[in-house]
Amino acid sequence: MDIFPAAARPESPWKNGGGITRPVASAPGGRREFGWRLSLADVEQAGPFSVFPGISRLMGILEGRLRLEVAGLEIVELTPGGPAFAFPGDAPTHGAPLAGKVRDINLMFDPDCYEAALDHAPAGLERPAGKAAHLVLALAPLRLNGTALGALDAALVPAGEAVNAYGGALWIATLTRI
Repeated sequence: MDIFPAAARPESPWKNGGGITRPVASAPGGRREFGWRLSLADVEQAGPFSVFPGISRLMGILEGRLRLEVAGLEIVELTPGGPAFAFPGDAPTHGAPLAGKVRDINLMFDPDCYEAALDHAPAGLERPAGKAAHLVLALAPLRLNGTALGALDAALVPAGEAVNAYGGALWIATLTRI
């Protein structure tokens, strides 16, 4: 199991200056720049999202509320603990924080290489071993397969291993190589 401590995450500003991204973990892909990538972002002002041709996106909210406008889809308001919202990475997208800063979790993946899901769990979870790898982002301290994770620490449980998370809330990315 690979651990990705919150304290070791670099910050990088968005091209449009509207926020900051913190990469959590990623895996190489085929013909695109990555197979999958999970990051956290602070959205401080309204603006366009970067375009990622051929990439699928799943987004959830950790803090705040975000109005998301994706070309060809209905406008949505994303809130903490709600389900992840799926949208194409190459669609023009505009996000606007509602009543203050937003922190989101963003899973991007190449659908030619991976099938992926992003789910919120309010108080831990268990998943049996299988074909999928699981990337867990702790929202509060928890124990994952016997290892302590602090708030915003992450860990990648490889395919073929079960997931046993006890304690606080979390987001879990399920990543199946095609």
